[in-house]
Amino acid sequence: MFADFKRYTILIILMFTLFQNDTIGQEEISSQLEKTDLSDETVEHDFNKLIGITGPKSKDINTITTEDLQIFQIFSITQINSFFEYKKKFGNFISIYELQAIPGWDHTSIRILLKFVSFSSHQNIKEKSHNENISPVHQLYVRMGRSGMNAALEEQFQKGIRQTVVYRMKSSNNTSIGISAEKDAGEKNIFDFTSFYFQKEQQHHLKKIIIGDYLIAIGQGLIQWNGYAFGKGANIMSVLRQPQNIKAHTGTEENRFFRGGAIEMEIGKFSGILFASRKRVDANIVSDSILKKKWVSSLLISGLHRSQREIEDKHSLGITSGGFILKHHFKNGHIGLNGIATYLDLPIQKRDLPYNTYSINGNKWSNLSGDFIFSTKSGTYFGEAAFDKKRSAALILGYLKNLNRNIDIGFQWRNISSAYNAFSSNIIGHRYTANNEIGYYLGINIKLNNKNSIEVFSDHYKHPFAVFSADGPQRGLTNALTYTIAPTKKWELYIRLIQSIKSQNVKKGIEKSHHLDITETNHIRIHAVFQPNSAIEFRVRNEIMVKRYEYESRLNGWLSFIEFILHPPLEAYSICIRSTYYNTDGFNASIYSLERDLPQYYSMNAYFNRGNSNYLLFQFRFSQKIHFSGKWVIDKKYFTLKSATNDYGVGIHHEWRTQMTIKF
Repeated sequence: MFADFKRYTILIILMFTLFQNDTIGQEEISSQLEKTDLSDETVEHDFNKLIGITGPKSKDINTITTEDLQIFQIFSITQINSFFEYKKKFGNFISIYELQAIPGWDHTSIRILLKFVSFSSHQNIKEKSHNENISPVHQLYVRMGRSGMNAALEEQFQKGIRQTVVYRMKSSNNTSIGISAEKDAGEKNIFDFTSFYFQKEQQHHLKKIIIGDYLIAIGQGLIQWNGYAFGKGANIMSVLRQPQNIKAHTGTEENRFFRGGAIEMEIGKFSGILFASRKRVDANIVSDSILKKKWVSSLLISGLHRSQREIEDKHSLGITSGGFILKHHFKNGHIGLNGIATYLDLPIQKRDLPYNTYSINGNKWSNLSGDFIFSTKSGTYFGEAAFDKKRSAALILGYLKNLNRNIDIGFQWRNISSAYNAFSSNIIGHRYTANNEIGYYLGINIKLNNKNSIEVFSDHYKHPFAVFSADGPQRGLTNALTYTIAPTKKWELYIRLIQSIKSQNVKKGIEKSHHLDITETNHIRIHAVFQPNSAIEFRVRNEIMVKRYEYESRLNGWLSFIEFILHPPLEAYSICIRSTYYNTDGFNASIYSLERDLPQYYSMNAYFNRGNSNYLLFQFRFSQKIHFSGKWVIDKKYFTLKSATNDYGVGIHHEWRTQMTIKF
């Protein structure tokens, strides 16, 4: 009884201190994206294609599991453990304000959680049964934009309007429908890419069924992973993949998804997924008129159809896929058996280059894997072991441990054969594709006190066989340290140091052949956030990078920006203005930075050469059902001119996009 009295007393106090922010969920995702390791040259940086529109809340806070919280890769082990320890002691949550009483959970963490879960008590459920409008909820997103260079620059890029129209319907009986149409700049028809799905959830033993376009994510990503997933970062939770196995395709990615049907059943402690797909994708087809043969030299993933050649490659290859996911669930984890097979209408035959020696060839491929996750008092254990058609093996093992309330550690080890391949793998490693890599990750997160924290990780890797950027065995390591200090609720500052060392191809002088050269890249970032009041926020960043070659001169670069954000809590509008200045020694010295953007839209830019970029982001809520947002960007870039009168010219890049969101 005393515990209940204490609980309600704390609750009354906290009700007056917790303030919710409608944009914190997307901002935290953006923060995670920006902290992702971008050292892999082949990683996809257009996150909009893979992430898509954020779906409605589906998990109740009183039924959420450890695996559900691990999916977000945002919350620390300490926070997850504290969450369930509190629930075990006091029972189900009776109010959202009670979350602030959980040790280790601050305002930011709570606001993030509330973006991914719904909240209901027994009383709320009764009230909903009588008062809730059972009519379906409809959402319509209309987005368009354009970008291009001024005439002073010789080459113009991205002509024309980019358009996206998305319709979503969610009914009270766990049925949802989605329709999307998208046209990239340079394409002529809004229906260049169309997508549709029908989804039904929670019907007796039927957990989910999807007809149309969907994504599949399995285990730790060794045999199959559609959609985006955070890469390795300073937060040790980043090395644990806890996927939502099947979900509707809500992004604008035109090739990396399945089209057909998927069904998930759950009986007791067992669950199973079956899926099948038939679709056409973009590919480069090579024809031999003498032998009367055709084959695929490469699969294309840009989704752009601007030129005659790109149009010819559009949907030129048919792919049939199918597979299964079987799981046995335990109280604190699961074990699973997974399989996928792929059949192509034409065989793959890549160019005869060193890094293609062990590439997929032929028109049939298959993979089989087993995965597990277990959370015990001694820590969280996870891993996946996989084999491909040719019996080449791949293995990932990991361990997360909360040493005490202030220290978390994480470890991941991967050993993937040079001959191992999978069509759509995505792992935590130096290269996101599961192939030709041995490495290990070690991370430590330390909370010194309520105002100071340190995140450190070191990732060592080796590619035993040639890769795209190295014509021989490649070794490397990445070390990172992030120190965060929040002296008051109005101030936050973090300092991030990243060191990356690896061997890669370098040409010396006039020689035509490559040499393996050691390169070392160092980044130093200082990022500060100041909130003088609840309506105004300032952000300032300074970043310096130095890239050294073993036998050549080094490359340098710096980037600075200042950002002003006006978001009055009781007003229907918000404004964001940012001005960025940068100067680097070319594309190989690029500095990445994520910008604030339209709702459910992400803009990760690579800044190189010399210039400055400015943007204005405006959002206005006409009503609870109609929301408008727009962004205008001007990027000035300076480049060398071969002229007797001018040393340099100026290329001015204009870009704008708008989005109208309507709920009815």
